[in-house]
Amino acid sequence: MPQLASRLGALALATALTACTRAPSPLTPGVFGSIGMPHRGVLTEGAELPRDATGVHWLRGNDRHWAAPRFVSALERAALLVSLERPGPPLVVGDLSVRTGGHLPEHMSHRTGHDVDLLLFVSTLSGAPVPSPGFVRFDADGLAWDDVHERFLRFDVERTWLLVKALLEDREARVEWIFLSKPLQGMLVEWARARGEPSETLLRAERVLLQPGPPAELHDDHLHVRTGCDADEMVHGCEPTGPVRPWIAEANRAERGAWHDDEDDAEVATELFEPLDAHEAAAAHAPGSTARTNGAGP
Repeated sequence: MPQLASRLGALALATALTACTRAPSPLTPGVFGSIGMPHRGVLTEGAELPRDATGVHWLRGNDRHWAAPRFVSALERAALLVSLERPGPPLVVGDLSVRTGGHLPEHMSHRTGHDVDLLLFVSTLSGAPVPSPGFVRFDADGLAWDDVHERFLRFDVERTWLLVKALLEDREARVEWIFLSKPLQGMLVEWARARGEPSETLLRAERVLLQPGPPAELHDDHLHVRTGCDADEMVHGCEPTGPVRPWIAEANRAERGAWHDDEDDAEVATELFEPLDAHEAAAAHAPGSTARTNGAGP
């Protein structure tokens, strides 16, 4: 128990240290990876989503496909699962982050490798899966007009739900939000209930699905998926923005347990040690602190 208490204390110290940090520097050598918050941060040591991954197609051939490595892997697994369970055109992937993160034109977030835009799966009116022509807006009836081919398309609820389910049930995905218009949310949840999907998966879907308010768009033409911070990312600079999701907290507790089993506490403490202003340290540990930790705190 003393070792565990020391480990948790080191984690709290590292979180306090990185709370005011926006980028790596010689004074903060332990800061790297997904740093800061999705709307105010940077990315280092990210991974690029392979453009030739099974079931994946880049919308644009640019440098906007970088993210936290575990998030990239989760996206690959989800796309693969959909392609195996319901073969058809691949998942079209829009923007993640640029290689170094930071401001991304046309986006308010996408700065730390924790956000991705995924185009919706589409079908013909008869239900045959077809390639997505790009960002097409779906009305409340689940229909959209395709200017490219001059035809109506239907929201492919089945394949889109398979994608959402795969991400929600993937521990490494740590899904915090899925931004989507309310009518499309309703179609997904209704489909899932009719299919008898697990109650825990349904609960997660209902909690994370959200139509954002202005100035954000309705998200009636794509899914915006956001992953939360994992325990290791928080140690090195990722700032949780909440709300605390039980499945993220559980995954982070399990990750902390693996650290404790596999690593020497002295080595961890040495790795985490950085200069800390006494006043900041006192504030960070003051009673009544409202810092949100997504399962990384004691």
